[in-house]
Parts: sequence; structure tokens; C-alpha cells
Amino acid sequence: MKIKKSGITASGLKYIAIIAMLIDHIAYLFVREPIIYCCMRFIGRTTAPVMCFFISEGYHHTRNLKKYFQRMGVFAIVSHFTFAYCFDSEKSSIITTLFLSLSAVHIVNTDKIKKEFVLPVIVFICTVAKRCDWGSEAVMYTLAFELARGNRKNQVIAYGLTASIFKVCPLILATIQDVSSITVQWYRLGILIPIPLLLLYNGEKGGRKYTKWVFYVFYPIHLLILGAIHHAIS
Repeated sequence: MKIKKSGITASGLKYIAIIAMLIDHIAYLFVREPIIYCCMRFIGRTTAPVMCFFISEGYHHTRNLKKYFQRMGVFAIVSHFTFAYCFDSEKSSIITTLFLSLSAVHIVNTDKIKKEFVLPVIVFICTVAKRCDWGSEAVMYTLAFELARGNRKNQVIAYGLTASIFKVCPLILATIQDVSSITVQWYRLGILIPIPLLLLYNGEKGGRKYTKWVFYVFYPIHLLILGAIHHAIS
């Protein structure tokens, strides 16, 4: 009988990410009370970094890398239209960003590209990602997890430093320039929530065979539903 490890499984982390994402999107579309809005969006900062972590993990654990890319590509296309519908945005969705992040991970691992071309290609990927939700920031989070892979604490440190560059330091600077900035932007500090969660990750898959599909299916469906409600009451 296999003894279960303490901590949170991959499936558990993904479900946490899904719930956090739903809370974030509800706040963005429907909540106007500042304190509640910030609290909900604080929680919502959890999702993207957790999914970036699993892009790195998935790259090394998938049985078929080609199918992994195909699956991500299909859901990126579908989610692009549902994202645009829900948020009236010209940007593409986080799924596209994750697809680009997966591409970046592949670039740093493959031996088919000469080393001198790796950085220019990564820069190009980050440039394309700027037209997607979470942008180049998510690509850099994924690479932070990837380059420190093999030691969870080092991964968390690498992520924490990257998150500080993209979110914490800009918030500190904005607050120094205008102290009122912290009252409307403090929710950005939620970017640090993934740190304790990832430290609790026990490395086990958890869930069932269909669990890996839950996020990809839930993402476009919840955008369609929230978008329809938002357009109906606007």
C-alpha cells in the first residue's frame, strides 16, 4: 500500500489556481467596492504563477511533447476568442501566454538551436507575449522555475526574485512617489501567495486521469458564462 505524502498534490494546486482565477475574474467584471475588489484580486494573483510552474513540470513529465504543444495550441486558439468576448480585449488569453512559455522552456532545453540564438529567440517570445494576458512576465516566471529546477527552494527563490522585479519593486516605487498608490494596488502583492503553496507541493500528481483537462476546459467555459452575464447586465 502506497503511503500518501503530506502536502498538496499537483491536482490540488491546480484546483486552487482555478478557484483563485474565478474569484479574480468575478472581481474584475462585477465588483466595484474597492476593499472587496482588492481582496479578491489579491487572491487572483495566485493562478498564473502556479500554472507557469506546471508548464515547466509538464514539459519534463509529458509522454509526448508534440501532443502537449498541440493541446496547448488548440486551447490557446479557443481561449483567445472567449477571452476577447468576456473582457472586450484585443489581447490574447493566458493560455496563449502559457503556450509561449512552454516554447521558451523548450528553447532552453533543446539542442537543436545554437546557444547564441537562445537569448534572441527568448526575447522574441517575450515580445510576442506582451500582446497576451500576463505578457512577458509569465514567460519569465516559467523560465525562473525551469532554470532552478531540481531544487524546490531554489525555484521559489528564483520566482520570488522575478516577482519582486515585476510586481513588488514597482509597487514600492509607485508608493514612494504617491502614497495613495498602495490603497488601490496592494492586491498586486498577492503575487507572493504561490511561494508557500509551492513549498507545500509534495510532487505527487493526485486527482484522476481527466484532471489534467479540467483547467483547459474550465477556462474558456467560465469566460463564456461570465462574459454572457457581463454583457447582459451592462
